[in-house]
Amino acid sequence: MQAFDAPSREESTVQRPRSNTPLQALVLLNDPSYVEAARALAGRIINEGGGSISEQLEFAYREVLSRPIESSEREILATLYEKQLAAYEENAQAAIKTQTVGQSQPLAGVDVAELAAWTSVARTILNLNETITRY
Repeated sequence: MQAFDAPSREESTVQRPRSNTPLQALVLLNDPSYVEAARALAGRIINEGGGSISEQLEFAYREVLSRPIESSEREILATLYEKQLAAYEENAQAAIKTQTVGQSQPLAGVDVAELAAWTSVARTILNLNETITRY
């Protein structure tokens, strides 16, 4: 909790300060719980998001940020997805490794490279300042 500047539980706090530090980003990108959460979101993106990358990104933004995705964000994340998908298709072991983090089981019947690529995109969305900073 120190990474997120949480107050100690020894006394009450009237207002918590807003912060965003590089250490928070490391926790959000590497902690097994966050990787599992991103993998679960990736599964929902694949199963519920629609048939195109654009629709899936729109679904992810609505679910996580409760707003539509902007065209510049869509372009960046679509490029990230395509690069990650190509990398995981070339290296199946790396894709499988992303699915073994934590205790939850990956989705059955889903292409491992696709799930790993969407997990990378979901980790990015879950690590956005807009997602993690309470205003």
